[in-house]
Amino acid sequence: MDVLGHATLSSQFALFYHTRRLSRRLVLMARSSGTPTAFSRIAAGHVADLAIPVVMLLAVLVVLAPVPASVVDLLLSANLTVAVLALLGSLAARTPLEMAVFPSFLLTATLVRLVLNIATTRLILSQAGTVGSGAAGDVVQAFSSFVAADNLVVGIVVFSIIAVIQFVVLTAGATRTSEVAARFTLDALPGRQAAIDAEVSSGGLSRNDARKLRSELQQQAEFYASMDGASRFVRGEAVASVVIVLVNLVGGFAIGVGQLGLPATEAAGLYTRLTIGDGLASAVPSLLVSVATGLLLSRSTMRQNLPRELGRQLFARPALLVVTAVFLGLLALSDLPTVPLAIMAVGTAIAAWLFRSTALKSISRQSSNRGGKSAQKVASPMDTILSQSRLVVRVGNDLVSLIAEERSGLPAAVEGVRKRIAEDLGVIVPAVLFRDDATLDKGQWVMELDSDPIDDSVMPSGRWLLVPSSDDEVTRRRWREKRVAADAVLPARCVRWGSPAEAEEVTGRGGRAFIGADAIAYMFEQNLRRCVDRLLSRDQMARMLESLRSTEPATVEQTVPDVVSVATVQRTLQCLLREGLPIKPLAVLLEAIADHASEGCLPEQLAEKLRSHIDRTIVRRLRDNEGRLTIIEVTPRAAELLIASESEVASRLEQKRLLAELQRALRPLQDRGRRCAISVAQKDRGAFARHMRAAGIMTAVVADSELQGQPGLEIFTTINASGSSIPGGSRAA
Repeated sequence: MDVLGHATLSSQFALFYHTRRLSRRLVLMARSSGTPTAFSRIAAGHVADLAIPVVMLLAVLVVLAPVPASVVDLLLSANLTVAVLALLGSLAARTPLEMAVFPSFLLTATLVRLVLNIATTRLILSQAGTVGSGAAGDVVQAFSSFVAADNLVVGIVVFSIIAVIQFVVLTAGATRTSEVAARFTLDALPGRQAAIDAEVSSGGLSRNDARKLRSELQQQAEFYASMDGASRFVRGEAVASVVIVLVNLVGGFAIGVGQLGLPATEAAGLYTRLTIGDGLASAVPSLLVSVATGLLLSRSTMRQNLPRELGRQLFARPALLVVTAVFLGLLALSDLPTVPLAIMAVGTAIAAWLFRSTALKSISRQSSNRGGKSAQKVASPMDTILSQSRLVVRVGNDLVSLIAEERSGLPAAVEGVRKRIAEDLGVIVPAVLFRDDATLDKGQWVMELDSDPIDDSVMPSGRWLLVPSSDDEVTRRRWREKRVAADAVLPARCVRWGSPAEAEEVTGRGGRAFIGADAIAYMFEQNLRRCVDRLLSRDQMARMLESLRSTEPATVEQTVPDVVSVATVQRTLQCLLREGLPIKPLAVLLEAIADHASEGCLPEQLAEKLRSHIDRTIVRRLRDNEGRLTIIEVTPRAAELLIASESEVASRLEQKRLLAELQRALRPLQDRGRRCAISVAQKDRGAFARHMRAAGIMTAVVADSELQGQPGLEIFTTINASGSSIPGGSRAA
């Protein structure tokens, strides 16, 4: 027996030995498990675990030792089967992540095809001279005769076309697509994670959902990065397949003529036929895998069935099919072949009629569903009333168009307001319900919280809502001179309605101007901030604490409900919100509440003690854009007189005189749009702030101790007990 035959028998014996050893191991496992069902489960699991290692070991074995032609036929058939499965799997996958193992599969499939090329090359070069056209097995022979039509020229042309398609079109496109997908996915990762965090903060997502979305984003980034590298293997394999074919042609011709003494024409015909068959046997599965790669990379991350969506989107408009049928019919009347074009025209027309019928049925079904839903709502009005949102915005008939556009109208603008308040104050604003109300006047809109009207405004047609900057003294002086009360909107913030020309002037001086949905959204936000404490309900407080429990479990468990109740925490935080202060970080505030709860304080007293924990935040929010901290100082005696007049027997005239003096001191600052605060003694701050709110003065009230050591402090004026004001000045830190 020659050396080649001995090596073949050795490889067969090795394969038989390892297979028998694996089967014996499975039998022993079955005996230890005791039941056939357990054996099937264990065997299936271990076979799945050993599949990839066995394939790799067999690949190494094929490289090192000759493999019989029958085994090569089996491996080539398995290679074609796996390629078809990959193509069908990429078509059936709803998202790329459903085939997250595809990058590893690409590398494994590429290695297997290259190993098979080595095996078939060894068979062709070593046995073609003695065995003939069946040297590399029946699969290679079938590809050389059937696929190539038993013609060398046809085979060469077909192989060349497949190689060009795979290298120039598929692999190049897949490589570029993988690069772009990986780059865009990685670039968008921080923004998407920030969007998820914002949704969690606003209450739109639970922490579990956010965790799943973050994991999915990470998987997408890893998948596209891996595909970016794996696609290079596919491109390299396309080049390697062409090189292998050329090597086989040159090597086969040299062996046939130089070693076996065959005539040149016979050697060229024999080895060329086998080489082309080998090339086609590897190129066809490689082509299928390349198509699967391109399909998977070009898929959207949205969950969708590709064949179904493709058919729905292509044939969604039957009118286009009718136009196509007419076009094909006109082409059939030309010198082009009539029969195939006429068949396609008739088929397209039939498809248009069928899809039109389907579309009509779908529309009818949707209409009936809407009617059924409407009837259900009418039949159960109590459910509709109980499911109403806490926040409602009603608009007149002429403003209905603003609430009809969900993505660009008032709903989108209000959604931005909800996110801003959640990020700024830490309170979740409930969803807003928009309604049209025919009883409202032209341009009128009403904002309600828990069925209580918060604002009832009229938006003049064609007018802009003007918000001048704090430095725009020209516009503010003009408004003070006009004193047109009808144009005033939120006078404490010096906001007015104006013409387009005035809007251009205000924006040119650094201010802002709003119209339509943006104007209503601005007023909605300002009104909502005045009553934001009412948004913090007991249920929302419980949800916030439950959310905090996942990150700060010890803080929550040691505080609620053992030390303080949820109701106490809610009322304490409401006191902070009532003065426009944020209730974040919630963990810090909760720890402070737990520290002071043992003192037996009321929620209002607890809120006063919490201010020392967020004093930096308080001062920072009071500074203007230039860092100035403008203060109206009220002496202790004047503050005591104002507080005493609320509950004790005191002169009402003195109270009115002090309030008038305070409002007179605030007016120039408000007219300039300048941020300011009222400073009183620490012991009087809470009662004084409540008294100011009752009097309609919404200016922030701070304790003098909170301002100690603060740079940029400017005392605008001082209100004393006699009712007079003393102009102040800058105070050093």
